Amino acid sequence: MATKDQYPIRSFLITLLNFLIVVSLIHCQGGRTIESTDPDIALFQGRIFYKAEPFDGTIKQEIPALAEVQFTHYKTGLEDGEYTARNQSGQILEQRYFKEGQKHGIHRSWFPNGSNKQYAEFNEGTYINDRWEWYDNDKPSLYEKFDSNGRLIVSKKWNRNGQIYMNIVFTDNGSSVGMPGSKICEPIKKQDRRNVN
Repeated sequence: MATKDQYPIRSFLITLLNFLIVVSLIHCQGGRTIESTDPDIALFQGRIFYKAEPFDGTIKQEIPALAEVQFTHYKTGLEDGEYTARNQSGQILEQRYFKEGQKHGIHRSWFPNGSNKQYAEFNEGTYINDRWEWYDNDKPSLYEKFDSNGRLIVSKKWNRNGQIYMNIVFTDNGSSVGMPGSKICEPIKKQDRRNVN
């Protein structure tokens, strides 16, 4: 048989206090957000300093020419955590991750229409696994495959129409095999054929 709480207000206050502690801890871990135009920001030996201390937090940068806002998280003055770029309506255009100043994890970007633009995987600043780039018409532009040490294994390129024009496989000794590149002739349109002669 369940017992009724003799002090419901006390239980409520303890629960509320615990909630506030958790929220404040989560907020403190993220640091503060400052504008990129803040005069107290300085770059020295590859690190961001704020008021003469290595910066922990997020820098917000507005780029009017691109109509986007970028947020970059820093820890001890180095990029560490998530970087995002959004357009004016809030749509995410880029998402990247950093670890101690190095690209790390999955990096993605999208065209304004929402289709894929780029995809890459990094391990401490080095490409690993797959790297993709697309045209704005959803057709692939580039594919590269890397091993776990960042060595390029395969490289493929396509034109905007989806025709592959480069396909190379790299061997362990550094040599390559495949089609290194060629000019693809576009088909002659029907009306143009009559004028050829």
